[in-house]
Amino acid sequence: MTTTVLPGSPLPSQGDGNVYYILTDDFPYGSKLFHAGSMCFLKERNYLHSIACGPTSTRFLRVTMLDDNSITTIDPEILQPVKEEEAVFLLAINILNERLNCFLDRCSLEAAVKATVGQQVVVDLNQQQFTGTIRYIGKISKSPLSSPLCPSYFGVELQGDGEGRGHSDGTYNVSEYFKCKQNHGLFLPLNKIRFIPALGGDPAREEPKPDVDKVVPVKAGDTIGFYLDDVFRQGIAMDVYKEGTQWLVKVCPEEEGPTDVFRDIPMDSVVKEGLLSPGQMNSPQVLANFPPLRNGTAVHVLQGRMKGIQGHCNSCYMDAALFSLFSCTSVLDSMLFKPSLPPEGHIQKILRDEIVNPLRRNGFVAANSVMHLRQQLTEKGQCSSFATSEKDPEEFLNLIMHHILGIEPLLKLQSGGQKEQECYYYQIFIDQQEELVVPNVQQLVEHSFLSSNLKLVEIPSCFIIQMPRFGKEYKMFSKIIPSLELDITDLLLDSPRECFVCGDVATQECSECFKDKMFAVTGMKQYCKSCCRQAHSHYRRKAHRPTKLHIPEEFQGRSHVDSPRIPRERMELFAVLCIETSHYVSFVKYGPEKENWLFFDSMADRHGDENGFNIPIVTLCPEVAKYLQLPVAALAMEQPRDMEGVAKRLFCDAYMYMYQSKKMALYK
Repeated sequence: MTTTVLPGSPLPSQGDGNVYYILTDDFPYGSKLFHAGSMCFLKERNYLHSIACGPTSTRFLRVTMLDDNSITTIDPEILQPVKEEEAVFLLAINILNERLNCFLDRCSLEAAVKATVGQQVVVDLNQQQFTGTIRYIGKISKSPLSSPLCPSYFGVELQGDGEGRGHSDGTYNVSEYFKCKQNHGLFLPLNKIRFIPALGGDPAREEPKPDVDKVVPVKAGDTIGFYLDDVFRQGIAMDVYKEGTQWLVKVCPEEEGPTDVFRDIPMDSVVKEGLLSPGQMNSPQVLANFPPLRNGTAVHVLQGRMKGIQGHCNSCYMDAALFSLFSCTSVLDSMLFKPSLPPEGHIQKILRDEIVNPLRRNGFVAANSVMHLRQQLTEKGQCSSFATSEKDPEEFLNLIMHHILGIEPLLKLQSGGQKEQECYYYQIFIDQQEELVVPNVQQLVEHSFLSSNLKLVEIPSCFIIQMPRFGKEYKMFSKIIPSLELDITDLLLDSPRECFVCGDVATQECSECFKDKMFAVTGMKQYCKSCCRQAHSHYRRKAHRPTKLHIPEEFQGRSHVDSPRIPRERMELFAVLCIETSHYVSFVKYGPEKENWLFFDSMADRHGDENGFNIPIVTLCPEVAKYLQLPVAALAMEQPRDMEGVAKRLFCDAYMYMYQSKKMALYK
């Protein structure tokens, strides 16, 4: 007999246990409404009986709800299976939307399952965060007779500033689970804990490296360089072959004369003549100006090994930033041509003639060119370690744009009618948003602007946005979805706005409605007069205090029937800087299609040891489009280690997004 598995269901075992589920959507049943985040179960033997009954497209499952022990018939399409070891942690979370968020945040849930006594954590306590140590994991009360599961909690001993802020000495309901000083202990559910990862990585989860024959395409007859007895030599490849799992090259060294003197060299110690150390040569200046690379030209010029900008001595922050800003867009070409602050013209010349033009013409910039720029920045006294130490991209951008080149600030912001602020990039500040499990950039920008009461004074030509992170190690969100377009219409100061209900000219904006879960999760909430009155007639919104909007003269007194549609101002994404374990890489959009992405790593490979050099690599990564098209819930459940190609790094490690307005770039 062929067994048909219900949608989203785990494979059954022997039929003696239970199968657990979580609801991913609200489900009405008679007079009851079971909310998303509710949990239920059914006996495995009942599950086996259900799947043995044929097609399941119209079938329903009869399940028992874990929260109130009621029995209901439910559509399996809104059920997601939960392992029992995960279910006990989820069950401890009483707020249902937070429970669902924790289920969708797979990294957090997996960390809870793997957590051990003695592990360091950060806990949320009264909207503050404190460090602590796990002293107990498990149930703290008896399981009701009617329930097959008992919730599992974490017993934590608070440390540092958190000492004395707890509610326990390790005892709960007269039962002792661990020992600590009075008011140093807490019992917390999963959603109140952030697990600090252990130092070092899990080698089992590291991405496998491709076969070296694909990475270094050496063939017989190639002129090559190789290391022999720690001495760099050159010769001719006579043969390429494989022994076991290792690829070898039979080489005739040039300096040994006779052609019958061969050496068998491991493939990873060999480099083709075209890849021989350009970092040891002076890259020629390119005095002619070249346009940015787009579409097929970008692929032809940039794709491959020894392409992009060669990394050297902690330069990845600068390599990734320069590649992002100049390879495939001209939005900041003003940095190359506008008169700079005297006497810094030679720094502008290095940037233009030794880095940007060679990149656009040849697809490659040698390490010495970037080092030349770094040395000049160091000599200016702005920072004594620019030539040697790791920096942040924003530190470099602020230095070269403001202090060196003196270009006009990219952003002009105003907060609550106060004095106008100017800056070159925008750092997102946002409180932890329970409803944002996997946010997109549009949502993050809107939440950040709203919480800070900010507006854009004018449309920027370039909008550089830094993501919310706790330093380089801790991210507020495990994944962020790149918004290919950023709609800034409703973020502009004194710009005409549309009523988000009827499309008429908006006269009022309500920040409280923005947070109302009854409305869409994206978009500022502004209304025309009648829609505002209707929306705030609801008892839940009567206490809201909408603010008046400025209406341009040409839109006053006109309805959407007789007035032109208010134009939307959108910016397009052109690059994303990412960071993982202190190493910066870059994703660049080189064409209009969702698949048109390049991935750049200035130190993707290396030839030789101390006397060797880094090999930069630019690859196509069309797999990004697949994940951009996934529903949010599906993307949230994607395991980072299982994501194809380099897509994981774009969605999980984003550090800085770069948007452009081609219309405004013509004037700035």
